Amino acid sequence: MRSRRSPVASWPADVAAEAAGVVPLGSGRIGRYGAGPKAALLDHAARHGVAVPRGVVLLDGTPPERVIPVLDEIGTTTFAVRSAFAAEDGATESLAGWFTSTLRVPAGAVVAAIDEVRASAGRRTGSFRLDVLVMAMVEARHAGVAFSEPGTYDDVVNVTTGTAERLVAGDEAGERVLLARLEPAAKGWPRRLQRLLRAVRRVFGDEPWDVEWADDGRTCWLVQVRRVTRPTWRDEAFTIANHAEILPPLPSTLMTSLIAGAGPQLFDWYRRAVPSLPANRHFLEVIAGRPFINLSLLEDMLRDLGLPTRLVADSIGGPPVVDRPLRPTRVVRSSPSLLRLGLAQVAAVRRARRIEASILAIGQRPMPTFAAALGALHEAYVALVTGMFPLSSAIGPPLAALRRAGTLHHHASRHRTVTVELAEAVAAVRHGMVPLEAFLERFGHRGVYESDIARPRYAEDPSVLRPAGNVPGPATPPQHSAMPGAVNDEALSNPSSVAVALSGRSVRVALTAPLWWLARPPLAARERLRDEAMRGFALIRARLLDLARVAAADGRLPSVDALWLLDDEEARSLDRGRVFTQADLAERAAVRAELAGLDPPPVIRRSDDPASWVAGGGPDGLDGGASTASTWRGLSLTTGTVRGRAWVLDEPAHELPDGFDPAATVLVARSIDAGWATTLGLVAAAVVETGGDLSHGSILVRELGLPAVTNVRGVRRAVAEGDTLEVRADAGVVQRLDPPPGPGTAMDPPGR
Repeated sequence: MRSRRSPVASWPADVAAEAAGVVPLGSGRIGRYGAGPKAALLDHAARHGVAVPRGVVLLDGTPPERVIPVLDEIGTTTFAVRSAFAAEDGATESLAGWFTSTLRVPAGAVVAAIDEVRASAGRRTGSFRLDVLVMAMVEARHAGVAFSEPGTYDDVVNVTTGTAERLVAGDEAGERVLLARLEPAAKGWPRRLQRLLRAVRRVFGDEPWDVEWADDGRTCWLVQVRRVTRPTWRDEAFTIANHAEILPPLPSTLMTSLIAGAGPQLFDWYRRAVPSLPANRHFLEVIAGRPFINLSLLEDMLRDLGLPTRLVADSIGGPPVVDRPLRPTRVVRSSPSLLRLGLAQVAAVRRARRIEASILAIGQRPMPTFAAALGALHEAYVALVTGMFPLSSAIGPPLAALRRAGTLHHHASRHRTVTVELAEAVAAVRHGMVPLEAFLERFGHRGVYESDIARPRYAEDPSVLRPAGNVPGPATPPQHSAMPGAVNDEALSNPSSVAVALSGRSVRVALTAPLWWLARPPLAARERLRDEAMRGFALIRARLLDLARVAAADGRLPSVDALWLLDDEEARSLDRGRVFTQADLAERAAVRAELAGLDPPPVIRRSDDPASWVAGGGPDGLDGGASTASTWRGLSLTTGTVRGRAWVLDEPAHELPDGFDPAATVLVARSIDAGWATTLGLVAAAVVETGGDLSHGSILVRELGLPAVTNVRGVRRAVAEGDTLEVRADAGVVQRLDPPPGPGTAMDPPGR
């Protein structure tokens, strides 16, 4: 039965009843009598207008019969009789469900129910007050428990139909849902519960609260509120997209631990611009030996600013985990933070120049110890990534607008960043056009998966640059004829349509040129920053190798490369004389071998089981495609159609498999960046599983004009080497053709 009266605590207290130990909820006086937190918090909430069912507290030691005269004032025929003992709802333990609560008690049985509740105090040793709540029974249509915690943008709710006694007792799982804080909830109980939780935060502050509620179809009632004694487990989403591009499939232990340790400083960059962002959530977490970025936290940051969460997906690839639209009113309220971010973008190019110099200076410091070298690496890494943040933010909006206008391919194909210079220089060396020594003088500090300090630079291992027997034809670096803007044979058969198409494209190109002018400086600066930062990284790596050689010589390490098996703190302990033997490291090498057999999808949940990420099969994550699919869609990077045989790689390779024709080979890769330059020179098209418009690899293939599609979820698990694929780059479509492969043929083939 519904409570028939208003939740506002204005009902008259019976002075005689209160003097006799029966105090109404909402009087504001229950705490003065020494009652425990359960009763006192409900009393405070009711006093301040929160929807609390009408009721009274029978104070400790008060005979139960004294409640009878006030039952009519509560205004219902059935009651909830609940413990409100002082032992409950403490700062360190709640004792939820420990003592008896009795529901749907008729008026004539309330006294007996009070005796039953008090008798349950014997379940807990010690002496404590035995106050009892007698409240109007709410016959709920929906009820449950909600957890409201600071630093989060969704309240976790367990909900069930009817009343929630079985759910609270743990006998029923209920449904777990996320209730948005910032956006309007769905009509009905979700919206009423949203208003109730806002009222709780208004009255008690934005702190961790465990809220029991009951919704009768008209009002969502606060049944109990207590402090959360243990943080709520949240199934957040994580992405490996950014790291998959710049790190090997299984990064070194040392680099992974260093990246994870930099997480708080990296997120502090955002928090300085947006002070309302939470300080108690991890920006980076290590999962299955790999650093993952907290995707849920990035999307929450955009929600805080009122921006659409899809902006994150546009930059790193993949659909948003929580798809929230633009919220103009929040944008207005967030204008100071947005202004700070905007000013950072305006100054980003100039700041990048300063960061380049600072990272080089860091690399040139004296580094007499492992601690000094690793401290320098930490400092350089933080400087590099925080320098990238505003540059990427400045690039993102104009690139998204250019993509919508259909002119991004055109503008990008006419732009050359230092990353494309690197790719062209690699091709020139392999074709014998440039001496290796000249290349190493300019790009010797670069390398494959160069962001992992454990990986050698080209100056250390130039073997991948030497001409190979199957480097394709002409004595010039390869240029792809399937360039953005190319006209195919079908179009040539209709000259009038070609004229119209070219005319329309020219108009769009001209109109969108200002957008490209905005994007070009930060785009060039970002690629240049990475290039120059790798000079500092190369110097730090050289010093770490020197220190590791000394440690290997005096027995602290079994070998130089054993350094990469240590985490940051373990490596620093070498300065204090700690010794790692071969036996010490054999077990962790075996663990790494197991981790190397895992193939994490680009986006995961905290609840995912890494053991299911078996290479070549298993689930594809939140946004993966089915392994049985024959057609995949992704993000178009360039134009052109290519049909060829799949070359499936996890790391760059520098020679084609036997029998593969460069003009009819399609690279299928987890992700790509500048370290894939030699591989890209051997293929006619590229299909990339993880990436977005701002990925280094996306910039590279766009500027090379190589037909390519990125963000093709699940393709690498489903395609086998040698499968015949058709890549329709314009449409962002990849199709596996039947029958299975013979020698491939190319449509709009790249000229060689």
